[in-house]
Amino acid sequence: MTIGIISSSDQFLPLAYTLANNNLQVCIFFAPGQDAYVNQKVNTLAAHFAMATGDVYNWLEQCKPTVVFVYGYPQLLDVSKFSMPVFNIHAGALPAFRGPVPVFWQLKKGMPQLCLSIHVLTNRFDAGPVVWSKNIPDQPHYNYALVHQIFSQVVIEGVFFILQLLAAGMPLPDLHAAGPPAYHKRPVAKDVTIDWNTMSATEICNLIRACNPWNKGAATRLNGQEIKLMDGMQSNMTTTLPPGSIVSEGLIAVKDGHCIQVNMLVLEDIFVPAYHAEYYGIKKGLILQ
Repeated sequence: MTIGIISSSDQFLPLAYTLANNNLQVCIFFAPGQDAYVNQKVNTLAAHFAMATGDVYNWLEQCKPTVVFVYGYPQLLDVSKFSMPVFNIHAGALPAFRGPVPVFWQLKKGMPQLCLSIHVLTNRFDAGPVVWSKNIPDQPHYNYALVHQIFSQVVIEGVFFILQLLAAGMPLPDLHAAGPPAYHKRPVAKDVTIDWNTMSATEICNLIRACNPWNKGAATRLNGQEIKLMDGMQSNMTTTLPPGSIVSEGLIAVKDGHCIQVNMLVLEDIFVPAYHAEYYGIKKGLILQ
């Protein structure tokens, strides 16, 4: 059995290695993305696989895989060109978290369970029947990148489940919809910005995790200058200062008299530990907006 993988990220690497270690032939189509480090990583770590770039349909014709898994590929594929079963790996519950960055939205919305889905590829994004899914409990230390790393391991279970059913000639399940249909777009500036007057400590910490590391944290402003908070956790400290006030070193007031503790900031692409923040003008008594 030859397993085809179509991707533009490095998330497929653990899956490819596991398939190969189980004596399955793996052929990969890789479309380089904008991240030069990721492209170099894939070219280095996947060098011994049959890997191609260029035209995905030419690759499909030459490789002739038994089954194809699409993982982290941003382009809509023409399913009429596929004569074999083809599945998309989606890092969110479907149809509730359709869209290009479901991990961001699951973390931002504080979902207690984070879902990974595998569905039949169709001519619409994230629209085919879901044949496998798995939830993992969210944890306070999870962030956007870590969840993707965990999912890159979890997906192996789902792929082998599907391969076993295909090899046995058994029908694939069609799982019930997880929540009402909703499409979540790629986040824009307002989606990654803290609103101190309306967001709770939990909501702010969730946003920081959802923005880390791809956006270098959640955005706020001080005297018109953008600052990003790289980490945050709820503090037992209370205050009467207005939301956004810098209470003390690394301690920021939020709504309802609560506070969050922040240890690392980003200012003009400079990583600034909270204990050095005052040297950059981020001082007690000032108010973030």
